[in-house]
Amino acid sequence: MNEQAFMLIGVGLICLAIGILLLGLHWRTRQISLAERLNVIHHETSALDDAIARNQGESWFERYPLLVQFSSMGNHLSGTQTDRMKTHRLLAMAGFHDRRYIGLFTFGKYALGVLSVALFLTFGLDSGHRLSMSGLAGSLMLMFLSGFVIEMWLKIRASHRGQRLSDNLPDALDLMVICAEAGLPLARILQVVSKELAFSAPEVAQELGYTQMEMQILSDRRRALLNLAERCGVDNISAMVATLVQAERYGTPLSQALKTISEESRKALVLELEEKTGKLPAQLSVPLMTLILPPVIAMMGAPAMVRIVRILAN
Repeated sequence: MNEQAFMLIGVGLICLAIGILLLGLHWRTRQISLAERLNVIHHETSALDDAIARNQGESWFERYPLLVQFSSMGNHLSGTQTDRMKTHRLLAMAGFHDRRYIGLFTFGKYALGVLSVALFLTFGLDSGHRLSMSGLAGSLMLMFLSGFVIEMWLKIRASHRGQRLSDNLPDALDLMVICAEAGLPLARILQVVSKELAFSAPEVAQELGYTQMEMQILSDRRRALLNLAERCGVDNISAMVATLVQAERYGTPLSQALKTISEESRKALVLELEEKTGKLPAQLSVPLMTLILPPVIAMMGAPAMVRIVRILAN
């Protein structure tokens, strides 16, 4: 058994050395893309993120410098540019706007998988079965489940955050209408509303503040508004952005456009509440049948059961 274990370890080390050699040859002979040579995409996104991060104050990466190293390690495992864009969009919907969270998220998935596999091999299996097929199958399953659990947590967080954004948007639009009627420009409106809603609706305040900072940095205000709709992934915010872009294109007064959006959002909120109210009777039927009817039947049938027991006893 010891000879077999040493043989497996030796074969594993040889395969690891061959993999490292092939990876080094690939990175040495690969063709550098045009975006990497010009460094345009990375420079624009990193400059925008750095500027907004400085305006937003101290973040987790400034508090804990070790997270920056973890993020840089995870960037090498985050896949292609398309995979990074999908991960960044999901993280932005969950409230993590900094692009360094992409690497940190990827590193967390792999770290949790390795930790789960180590605990499984150490405490879940005997020393003689750690290199068997059951150990390999269990390790692969744990690696998959660890990444799946983290992604599901992130999607649930993004869904709950999107619901809070949709619920608090009408209040934000009412404040925006008041600011627009006072004669403030759009960037100033977003700044004031984000400051006023910092305690009652922090999600809406964060997104509006981020958009206001993008308007100060980007030359195209339309691009900043479209980024807001893309980050949130909420239908109400997408409709608001479409109306604002159309109003800016055709010269519609800002107060009138915001008032129209506010009325539509209020109507949509009322319709959603009416829909939820209409579903309540059907949803309450299950707890009524499982929790209320059995005690009622037991109370009604208890006297009869007592009489039957007494008759049978006599």
